[in-house]
Amino acid sequence: MQIAKITVVVTSLVAIAALTTGCGAKRESFDVTIAYVLEPTEALPEGLTTVAVLDAGTKIDGSEDDDRSKKWAKIAADEMETLITEAAKKHGSPLTIAKRRETTKIMAEQDMKAAGLVDAGTAAQTGKLLDVQALITSELNIRVEVKEGKKSTFDITHIAAAAGHGWGAGSGSMGAREADEISRAMMLQCKFAMVDAATSDAYLDYTSSFRKHDHKSPGAMFGRSASEASLDSVDMAIGDLVMQGVREFVSTFVPCEVTYAYHLESSKNEASAAGVAALRADDHETAKAHFEAAMTQDPEDHRSVFCMGVISELTGDWEAALKHYRRVCGMRGVDKDEMAMYLDAKKRVDAHKDRIRKAK
Repeated sequence: MQIAKITVVVTSLVAIAALTTGCGAKRESFDVTIAYVLEPTEALPEGLTTVAVLDAGTKIDGSEDDDRSKKWAKIAADEMETLITEAAKKHGSPLTIAKRRETTKIMAEQDMKAAGLVDAGTAAQTGKLLDVQALITSELNIRVEVKEGKKSTFDITHIAAAAGHGWGAGSGSMGAREADEISRAMMLQCKFAMVDAATSDAYLDYTSSFRKHDHKSPGAMFGRSASEASLDSVDMAIGDLVMQGVREFVSTFVPCEVTYAYHLESSKNEASAAGVAALRADDHETAKAHFEAAMTQDPEDHRSVFCMGVISELTGDWEAALKHYRRVCGMRGVDKDEMAMYLDAKKRVDAHKDRIRKAK
C-alpha cells in the first residue's frame, strides 16, 4: 500500500509539472537588431546648406501631462539634429545644422513660436535671425488607449497528504478563476516639413503614422492579474515611435542609419529552437537549415518563417526577406501582437528594399 501511495503522489506531481511547463522542446528566444543605411529619396535644393530644427508641436489625446509632451517634442528635435549631423560626418552629406541650443535661445529671446506651420513673415524673420536657408517644422499627434479585460486561469488549491508518516496518499484540486489582463494601443501621427526660410514654401512634406501595441495576460496556471504597471513605460514606448518617425523623415533627404529591434521566439518544434540558438550565435547558415527543417515538418510554423525573414535581412537578401514576411502575414492562428510585428516588418522591407545602401 505504501508503494501505491508514492505512485499516486508522483503521478500527481508529474501531471502538475506538465500543465505548468507544457510539453515539447525548450523554447529559445533572442532579441535581434537589424540596421542599415537608407539612401535619400529627395535631392536637396541647390544652394541649401544649413537648416534649423524647431521644437515639435505636440498634441496628446489622453491624460498625459504637459511635461511629457515637452519631452517628446525635445526627443524629436534632438534626434533630427543628431541624424543630420551624423549624415554629414559619416556619409558626406553637405547639409549642416544650426545648433538647437542657440536656436532655442534666439527663439525665446524673440518670443517666437518654435513649432507648427510657419507663415511667410515668420519664416523670413526666423531664417534671418538663425542665419539658415531652411527650417524644419513638425507636429506630433499622440493617442494612447488602454483596455482592461478578463482571462480564465487555473489555481491548484491544495495537494493534501494523508495522515501518517511518509509520502501520504496525495490529492489535489484545480479550480478555474478569472484574472485581469491589460492591453494598450499607442498611435503616433507625424507631420514634418522642410520649408524655405525666405518664402515658407515647402521643400518637403512628410506625413505618416506609427503604431505600437502591447499587453500582459496572466499565465494559464497560477495566473496573477496584470495591470498597466506590468507594461513597459509609456514614455519609452512613445519615445520609440517618435524616434522611428523622425528617422523615416530625415532619411528622405540625407543618408540615414535606421535600426529595428525584434524579439524572436522559437516554436515548440525542436528544429525551430535549435535555429534560434544558432541565430543567437550568429551562425546564419546553421540557423537557416534548422528553420527550413522546422517549416518542412510544419508548414504553418509562423515563428520559423518569420525568423527566416530576419536571417534574410541580416544577410542582405531583401527580396527573400519580403517573401518570407509576406508568407507569414498570410498565416492563420497568429496572435495579434505577433501579427502586428510581422505586418510591420513586411511594410518596412517593402518600402525600404530599393533604398538600402549596398555594403562596399
